[in-house]
Amino acid sequence: MKQAVRQHKLLLTVTLLFSIITSAAGVLIALVLQKVIDAALQGDLGLFREILLLSLVYLLLLGVFGFIYSLSSKALIRNLTISLRERVFRGVFRQNAEAFSASNTADYLSALTNDIKLLEDHYIQPMLQVLQNIVVFAASLVVLLYLSPLVTAILVGCMVLMFAIPSLFGKALQTKQSAVSSQMSIFTSRLKDLLSGYEVIKSYAMGRYAEQTFKEENHRAANIRFAADRMFALNESVSHTLAILTQFAVVFIAAYLIITGNLSAGSLVALVQLSGGFVGPVLVIMENLPKIQGIKPVLERIDLLAEVNNEPITEGLTPVFNNSLEARNLQFKYTQGKPVIKDISLSLEKGKKYALVGPSGCGKSTLVKLLTGYYDSFDGIIELDGTDLKRLDREQLQQMVSTIHQNVYMFDSDIRHNICLHEEFPDEMLDRALQTSGIHKFLQHTPNGLLSPVGENGLQLSGGQRQRIAVARALIRNKPLLVLDEGTSAIDMQTAYEIESRLLKLEELTLITITHNMNEELLGLYDQIIYMEDGIIAEMGSLKELLERGDKFRSFYTLEKEEVPAAG
Repeated sequence: MKQAVRQHKLLLTVTLLFSIITSAAGVLIALVLQKVIDAALQGDLGLFREILLLSLVYLLLLGVFGFIYSLSSKALIRNLTISLRERVFRGVFRQNAEAFSASNTADYLSALTNDIKLLEDHYIQPMLQVLQNIVVFAASLVVLLYLSPLVTAILVGCMVLMFAIPSLFGKALQTKQSAVSSQMSIFTSRLKDLLSGYEVIKSYAMGRYAEQTFKEENHRAANIRFAADRMFALNESVSHTLAILTQFAVVFIAAYLIITGNLSAGSLVALVQLSGGFVGPVLVIMENLPKIQGIKPVLERIDLLAEVNNEPITEGLTPVFNNSLEARNLQFKYTQGKPVIKDISLSLEKGKKYALVGPSGCGKSTLVKLLTGYYDSFDGIIELDGTDLKRLDREQLQQMVSTIHQNVYMFDSDIRHNICLHEEFPDEMLDRALQTSGIHKFLQHTPNGLLSPVGENGLQLSGGQRQRIAVARALIRNKPLLVLDEGTSAIDMQTAYEIESRLLKLEELTLITITHNMNEELLGLYDQIIYMEDGIIAEMGSLKELLERGDKFRSFYTLEKEEVPAAG
């Protein structure tokens, strides 16, 4: 939050300056009223006209300054919320993969929407109101002392009472506000889960369950917010009662002073006006201070998510891949649980093709993610052309690798954007990617060709069409290392065979394919098959060598081949 404020310190300074001017000028209206009433009671028409003229000029300036303050404060709130969202978003995306995966994406959504809104409503706006009303309070105190020290002393005594009682609500409000933020994060998570599972809910007739689940979460979130609102209501009602009591005291004491001849009628009006300007600011401060205190847990959460921005991004060495990618004694486990990768050592040569096979859950995808720099908290050594992966520039390393995932994510845009991903490519490169991936076969049936929308996460496309777009997305970039993570599993066998065989013929391309497809002809084209079991490399070699060896791979290969017809 502090960095966001420093980023807009000039606008903050302007806002505070005009806040002081308008607040102090508003208080001085009481003295204008005093002069007008005293002039009227004295029957001094000349003085009355003079005060009227000065009042018109005064009100005009007050209106101009008030407009500048209002505009600058709104601009400040806008800029701060923009900065906070950008800092949180950058912080989230600068996390490594493990840290990002440790939280539900709904938590990030809640932070960027609900929590930022809470900060705006319960921190930024209240803070500006508190600062403005401190000026009003100080100016009112000076004028009150000028008019009547006795009334001022009584008002100050009442103020102490007004501050003492509602301050008891501060800790309770902080607890309630923290509960609201936590529950809204849970609510967002549940809502995202239900909306993302729409097809499953429909397929298994879970509509009533979904409605009931949403109803319960909706009521729970609303009730927790209402519990916080009840505490705010109690705080506000006590504050208002004490404020009215204070104003009553001022009126009766001032009336007594007029009766005894120690105060003029104009001064009475000024004192009543100032008591509102004295009590009102205290009332606003008392209502807002618990909000500011209560929002601290949310503010800490926002700062925690954004704190990655405070760490300078260190530029590593430029990665070079001319010879090999090697791993030695590689071990890895997720935050909780047993090791997923256990003491693996292997060497992948540039330009060669590798098939990574093995039972589900044996660590194939994790191994590839480690080799390509996706995870960095591992034991052992990974080197690219003899340079430790941890010393390389992470962004440049990622730009050397293209990955075709099994579960393809589509951005809610058109086909072209989902292939190019905000980059520009020559038409011939795009055409080549369309032909190789097989997109050209269905493109002619779309309403607007490459500009046809794909819908949310490719909802308007079939699974095979989404997979082809993912293949084109990887091929168009012509990276030296390509990972095919079950990347053709949703395509018909003939197209999948065509795509994979074309990739295998690209001499400069280093290909790592994670596959369950035991097509003998395709597997025979790979330079080496890496067979994994339970986080270790059980066997390595060409298809011919592994089959002749007749060990673990052969058993797996035979079993998979037997299950293919049944699966079909």
